[in-house]
Amino acid sequence: MKEPCLPVADRCNEKSAEMQLLATCAREQLNDAERSRLSELVAGKLDWALLLRLADEDGLLPLLHKHLVDADARIPPDVMKEISEQSRENAMRGLFLTAELLRVLDKFRERDIQAVPYKGPVLAARAYGSPTLRQFDDLDIVTPQGFMPAVYDAMESLDYQARLSRQRFTATDPRAIPGEYVFVHKTHRAMVELHTEHTLRHFPVRPDIEGMIRRAVSVRMDGKDVPAFAAEDTLLMLAVHGAKDFWGRLIWVADVAEIVKQTPGIDWQVLIAEAKRLKVTRMLNLAFSLAHEILDLEIPPEIVEQVESDETAKLLTRQLSKQLMSGETAANGVVQRSLYRIRMTGGLWDGIRYWARLSTAPAEEDWEMTDVPKRFSRSYVFLRPFRLWKKYAQRGSREG
Repeated sequence: MKEPCLPVADRCNEKSAEMQLLATCAREQLNDAERSRLSELVAGKLDWALLLRLADEDGLLPLLHKHLVDADARIPPDVMKEISEQSRENAMRGLFLTAELLRVLDKFRERDIQAVPYKGPVLAARAYGSPTLRQFDDLDIVTPQGFMPAVYDAMESLDYQARLSRQRFTATDPRAIPGEYVFVHKTHRAMVELHTEHTLRHFPVRPDIEGMIRRAVSVRMDGKDVPAFAAEDTLLMLAVHGAKDFWGRLIWVADVAEIVKQTPGIDWQVLIAEAKRLKVTRMLNLAFSLAHEILDLEIPPEIVEQVESDETAKLLTRQLSKQLMSGETAANGVVQRSLYRIRMTGGLWDGIRYWARLSTAPAEEDWEMTDVPKRFSRSYVFLRPFRLWKKYAQRGSREG
């Protein structure tokens, strides 16, 4: 990482032209060199059907459309029509979900529920300037665990139906708290996921949600001020989310890069200290390393030094960037997944404890498998390992 940054194209000469094109477009603005590279790639031989499929899988259709239009390149008319139609559909859904988010947040404020939206429209607006320039299919909101009974009632008043019974929202024993709280609207089927300090299970140390809410900033959306996590907390959330899902989509790497580029004045020392406290330093190193390797993100010396000293993060960067840029099938069998989880915290014993907790803490799928009475909730710890083994023992597909 100490060497000068190379253009994406120079590092990806063994990758497909389609993935090189997507990596070039995976940013809010292009510089002169990137625009030139885009024109060069478009003028070459491309499998347009493959490009559209990969763009959709990696969450980059809106950015691909934006940059192809801006480039005024010679695109086959039928291809441009399809990209435009898909981008328009995404924009309409993004605007609809933005309006729905504002409706939910208004109801939460009315009932004094502390909550901050995460990902979705707010991330799209902060990173790319508009909710229409990032693909998302649902809404994610973070709130302290103590507000969950009030959340249930508020969402019910908005015609949302929870996937779990109300008693799961009043549970205080951590062993009786599900992996996530999902609501689906009874009519238009919009999905809203609520996360708390207990359900953000992929943090090795439970995050201080109330502290994160106190540090929140405002983002202007549709004429309204919407709360958003401070840049430092946002980067930690993005790093953990990417690590959770094996960095299976290029848009997740782009999110990290764009938050850094769009947010001057990030307190890097605070970020480093908080990552250490939460034991997510390796996850953060991996996030920055991937953003540097694939998208040429310039990162400060403090982070460069930290990444350079993390050999495991550098090894994982090589493996994951190769998978992302080639579409290569990730090794997602149960053994490979377990080893990956163990390496995420930096220390062997911390990693084993982290893996063991994730392997035994029930997620929503486990709760839906059965309806054991609340007093027997401890038995759920035995369900998850069997379900995970069944799900991943023979799995070899790329994580999306």
